[in-house]
Amino acid sequence: MYLALSIALTVCAAFGFNYGLFRFFRGKAALYIRMIVFAIGCTMLGRLFEALQFLVNGQLSGSFHVGMLGIIGCFMFLFSANFGQMDSIVDDGSKQFLKTRIIALAAPIVVAAMWIGLVVSKGFSASTVALGVEAIFIAQAAYYHLKHLIIKDVDYGLIKSIRSYNLVALIYAFLCMAEMLVKSFNLPAVCIIIVYVLQCIVLLAFVPVLERGVKKWTT
Repeated sequence: MYLALSIALTVCAAFGFNYGLFRFFRGKAALYIRMIVFAIGCTMLGRLFEALQFLVNGQLSGSFHVGMLGIIGCFMFLFSANFGQMDSIVDDGSKQFLKTRIIALAAPIVVAAMWIGLVVSKGFSASTVALGVEAIFIAQAAYYHLKHLIIKDVDYGLIKSIRSYNLVALIYAFLCMAEMLVKSFNLPAVCIIIVYVLQCIVLLAFVPVLERGVKKWTT
């Protein structure tokens, strides 16, 4: 089952990555957009490693494995795309946006709570520590996705145009955390399948949703 699901995730991520290359790398495109495409590429490589491990060994390592670097790389790119220039456009650091910054902390808090629940149940181990490292990068990206989802828009509708993308990215962050839980707790197969199928849908939607938003801010 895990082999089939990992292959499905790899195929969906590969579609998203190659579609992004086709749409945004043939001419000039903002670095912001290209970083998001690279994020999907990292996911593709990470999931490909997992699929190959299931194919060769029948299972993944119980602790850290190279496939995790794909997920970490993905959220590093997503975080980097929103952190810095994009965030400075919508938040000048003034008290005006303090409430928004506080509310946005809900995303990393939820991520942390999901990991803590895992540790409380399973205890500290090489596996939970490795997942905790992964969760750190997910939490950082999730903060900015929620923040840019709720923050007041700027001139020309820049943030409004990519709210749908930020929603998709935030959902993906929580789905990656849900994947940790359903696999660690050995939940029924239907729960695992639902989480993986939803991830497939999100990976297919990532770049098209982003593209639709980009068209709004460039027209």
